[in-house]
Amino acid sequence: MKRTYIITILLLVISTLVGCSGSEQDKRKKPKYNTEIPSSSDSVEVKNVVYTKYGIPLPVELFTYMVKENIPYNSDLLLQVKLREKYSKETKQAMILGVYSADMAYCSSYGRQQELLSYFSNASKMADRLDISEGFSFESIERISSNVERADSLKSIAEEAYWKVCNYLDENDKNNILPFVIYGSWVESLYLTIASNDLKSTKDIIAGQKQGLLNLIRYFLDVTVESSAFYYSGDIKKIVMRLDSIKNVFEKIKPEDVDSKLYNEISVKITAMRQELIDTKTDL
Repeated sequence: MKRTYIITILLLVISTLVGCSGSEQDKRKKPKYNTEIPSSSDSVEVKNVVYTKYGIPLPVELFTYMVKENIPYNSDLLLQVKLREKYSKETKQAMILGVYSADMAYCSSYGRQQELLSYFSNASKMADRLDISEGFSFESIERISSNVERADSLKSIAEEAYWKVCNYLDENDKNNILPFVIYGSWVESLYLTIASNDLKSTKDIIAGQKQGLLNLIRYFLDVTVESSAFYYSGDIKKIVMRLDSIKNVFEKIKPEDVDSKLYNEISVKITAMRQELIDTKTDL
């Protein structure tokens, strides 16, 4: 039966991702490795998560660029914390956790301690709703409070929380949830970058996201085929179709020549994906 499932999924992926359903497995066991990361580190070395395996771009990389370019911090772009309770479906909650995690990284990159505390607490509550026990501890909140003037330490603390969540999901066979967290984080990070400015260097940075996007799509397809939990495979296919749509635009971009029309098309698609992502009235 399991073999039949896998063959069926493969055929559906090849035929442009149409329809599929199955059953969910929920296995819980403690992580097999230590994910502790020193808070004093400027950069966090990520191990044993899909970001490393697939080469998916890290949200904080875009925010680091924005800080270096002196692009102003804009809290109006972040998802309001009060919306947290508006999301009921598990996959939607996982995507919103990814959004809040990216917002958290954005705040920490700019050294905004109070905003970081707010989004950290918010992400923690969302993680609790998803029964994720790693990443958001009281100890971390104390570390944030004691590093008011150290943007690098705040960034490391925020990253550590996110990696612990990713590692926990990856190690506990919850790869039916992890893709949605990663998708929410990816969309939010690109949205914040695009909506913050229209510098030529930013257009170059966004145009350079093509390989990361291809890696992200490959990860989602692999999850669909390899996962032992097919309950959310239909939702994953919807996401792949959205990513495939924007991939078609990226493929038109010529190296070292960011066409304004194509960049605007990417901006419109990312903004629409983000709006659909945070919509409280839709499941996906």
